[in-house]
Amino acid sequence: MTAAESEPAGTLDARIAFENLYVAAWPRLYRYAWLLVRHREDAEDVASETVRRACGAWQEGRRPIGDPIPWLFLIARRIVIDRNRRRVLPWLALPTEEDPPATKDPVSQVEAAIWFDELREHLSPHQHEAIVLRFLFDLGDDQIGRIMGVSAAGVRTHVSRGLAVLRKRPEALDR
Repeated sequence: MTAAESEPAGTLDARIAFENLYVAAWPRLYRYAWLLVRHREDAEDVASETVRRACGAWQEGRRPIGDPIPWLFLIARRIVIDRNRRRVLPWLALPTEEDPPATKDPVSQVEAAIWFDELREHLSPHQHEAIVLRFLFDLGDDQIGRIMGVSAAGVRTHVSRGLAVLRKRPEALDR
């Protein structure tokens, strides 16, 4: 009898569901972690720790309602904040020469990540994060708000003010 055969049906179904989530979410989760920490090994650590914590929560029955991606992003963001508090990782690291991880269309993904990273010098950290989550990861105001710990109106404010800053600096948009 294998380990999978000895598990109760509900536990096996939960494990399979989480494995499917892991396979589907890993590229986006890793890319988000990389955008937060700007270092490949640290991004791998953050993404792995996120999956470990999410798996534990999933097995305990604490699963997200709706789209699980914002839930995973929130866990990753909290890990980065916790590590920053302990000075293990810088919150907004200086850009490095490393390329961000590519997913489906490598050229456009790298170009988009580099372009969004260049916007960092013109925006506040909250404006930058809100714009990245909105336009690079295509998340809604409620989802971004849960990740950033602000209301949906706060997200709209950060995005609106960030876009206003960028409109005043057309050189930032030339790419």
